[in-house]
Amino acid sequence: MVMVFISGSFPLFWAQPRENALTPIDWRCCLLPDPTSAFSLQMPVQLTIALRVVGTSLFALAVLGGILAAYVTGYQFIHTEKHYLSFGLYGAILGLHLLIQSLFAFLEHRRMRRASRPLKPPSSLQRSVALCIAAYQEDPDYLRKCLRSAQRIAFPDLKVVMVVDGNRQEDAYMLDIFHEVLGGTEQAGFFVWRSNFHEAGEGETEASLQAGMDRVRDVVRASTFSCIMQKWGGKREVMYTAFKALGNSVDYIQVCDSDTVLDPACTIEMLRVLEEDPQVGGVGGDVQPPGKGMAVEDAQVQGAQVRAAEAWSVHQHNISREQ
Repeated sequence: MVMVFISGSFPLFWAQPRENALTPIDWRCCLLPDPTSAFSLQMPVQLTIALRVVGTSLFALAVLGGILAAYVTGYQFIHTEKHYLSFGLYGAILGLHLLIQSLFAFLEHRRMRRASRPLKPPSSLQRSVALCIAAYQEDPDYLRKCLRSAQRIAFPDLKVVMVVDGNRQEDAYMLDIFHEVLGGTEQAGFFVWRSNFHEAGEGETEASLQAGMDRVRDVVRASTFSCIMQKWGGKREVMYTAFKALGNSVDYIQVCDSDTVLDPACTIEMLRVLEEDPQVGGVGGDVQPPGKGMAVEDAQVQGAQVRAAEAWSVHQHNISREQ
């Protein structure tokens, strides 16, 4: 597998190593498929498109010819004595044409409404994902928006892990915000750790340090939403704690800063890229710094859910074609 590292870009999507990863020689088979097989797959599609174009054109000409013939002949089914009101062949064809247009418009709108409903990924394609949020003395408003956007991500059973770089009293407000946004369920857990994985806190013994490490792993793995406050060690130490605690319990790890407002479709979009190309080991998102008052509105959430559904539909179609 070719691991792709994108520095300075969040959110980043990280794939756990897979046993069936391609060797460096296998990439030629993936990038250079048999041209005859590609041609055989494209021919039915091109033939179908050509037939639809021809059929639509012939139907349009037939309707136009019928309207012209009815207009020229002027045949009328019913009319008043002095022809103030009349209903003829011309009006009947126009009415039928309007009825057919309305019918197909109704069918198209119904199809679009069904397509706009959020789709769950097929069970065979489901992957476990953990979102790791690195927090350090974050602006309370930004942190709330980040956690709320994480709560709205359109991905089933997403695990959220927030690691706070600092365990002092002035850092406690971030844990309070976590409880405010994500801590209202039984699936939430937290732990205030006096140490981190590379530096023991004041008064820690070897036994208590090991007990703290075990406690961090238990909280992260047992909770859907978890918050770990630990001894200050920098951003690298924060991410190490999240990765170490998760271990191999998930298939993918997504990371972001605590001032990032996440698009509800971000996880499923980046996962689609990783699933379609086994040589890709990391994916970076399109990151834009949030401004004051920035929020994810309901319309944006619905639009993102539609994009997520479309992404899974395309992904499922590609997998079925490969099979």
